[in-house]
Amino acid sequence: MPVTPGIHRLFGCLAVLALVIVPVPAAAHAAGPAAVAFAAVPAAVPAAVPAAAPVDIVLPGTRVTVREDSKDALRVTSYSFGKMTYLRRGAGFTRQTAYQEITVAPKGKKALAVPTSYQSGYDSVVLLDLATSKGTRIRTVRKPLVAHYAHWNRNGGKAVLTVERKSGSAWVTSGFVVVDAVAKTARTVTVANVDKAARFRWSSDGADVVAEHSGGTRFYGQDGAIRRTLAKTGRPAGGEDAFTPSGRGLMTWCPSSYTEHVCVWDRTSGKLAAKVPGIKPKALWGWWDEKHFIAVIPASGHYQVVLSTLKGKTTRVLAAFSAADWSSKLYLGYTRK
Repeated sequence: MPVTPGIHRLFGCLAVLALVIVPVPAAAHAAGPAAVAFAAVPAAVPAAVPAAAPVDIVLPGTRVTVREDSKDALRVTSYSFGKMTYLRRGAGFTRQTAYQEITVAPKGKKALAVPTSYQSGYDSVVLLDLATSKGTRIRTVRKPLVAHYAHWNRNGGKAVLTVERKSGSAWVTSGFVVVDAVAKTARTVTVANVDKAARFRWSSDGADVVAEHSGGTRFYGQDGAIRRTLAKTGRPAGGEDAFTPSGRGLMTWCPSSYTEHVCVWDRTSGKLAAKVPGIKPKALWGWWDEKHFIAVIPASGHYQVVLSTLKGKTTRVLAAFSAADWSSKLYLGYTRK
C-alpha cells in the first residue's frame, strides 16, 4: 500500500459521503510528553515578515505547537499525523475518521478529501463545502489503482491527484486525475513513460501540470501531452505549490551534484535563479511570499517549521515539534487566505 506523508491508506468497504467529525478543542493535545513550547525554541532573527501579536496553538492529537498571526497570508488548515487526519473548523481542528488526506483550496471555502477505502470497486475523492459541511463523492480510478496527493490550482477551480499502481512490492506513478470542482467530475489521464516517482501539481498559471522527470521538471498538458521539460533541475518541491506567488520561480530539491539543497529556477528561461546556502531542510512546505519559503529543519533535539530567505537565513519560526512527532509522518497543510 502507498504511504503518504502522515497518511496510511486503508482498504475496506466503508462508504462515507459527509464529514465524519470528532470535535477536539484547539488547545487539546495527546497524553504523554508536553508539546514543544516556543519558550524552548531559540529566538528567530528579527523578522522581515513580522508576526505581531502571535497566538500559539497546540494541534490536537500531537505535541505540535503552531504560532500564528492574524495578519499572516497563510495558515495551517489541515494536517496529518500517523493514521490521523485533521481539518480546521473555526478556531479549532476536528479529526476526520473517514479520510486519509484532506487538502483545503485557496481562500478556504472548500476542500478535497481522499477516503480511507474504496467504494464499489473505485477509489474516490469527496469535495467538501466548508460552509455547509456537505460533501460530494466523485469517483477517480478503479481498484487496484489509487489516486492521492491532491493539489489545488490557484483559483480553486480544479485539483490534480497522482495515480499510482502496484509494481511488485512498490507503488509507481502511472498518471494523474483532474477533478473539476465546479462540474464535480473527475478525468483520469494515463501518461506514457512517466517517471515512476512523479508527483503531479499545477503550474503557476493553472494551464498545465508539472512533475519530476529523470532528475528534471516536466510540464504536461491536462491531456497528458508533454509541453516542456526543464532538464537537471532536481525534483519540484514545496508543499501545496512549488511556484512563487508571482509564478516566476520554481522551487526544487537541488540536483545531487550541488552542495546546496534548495534551488530556485526561472520558470520562463529555465535558468538557475538561486541556490540557497546554509540550510538543509527535512521538508519544504511551499512559498510564503516571493522571498521566503517554508522549511522543516532540525533544531537541538526537536524540529522547527521556519521561514527562510533565499540567502538561507531564518526570519521566523512558524511551528515546533518533537522528533517523535516528525517520526509519525507529520505534515502541516498551509493554505493561502
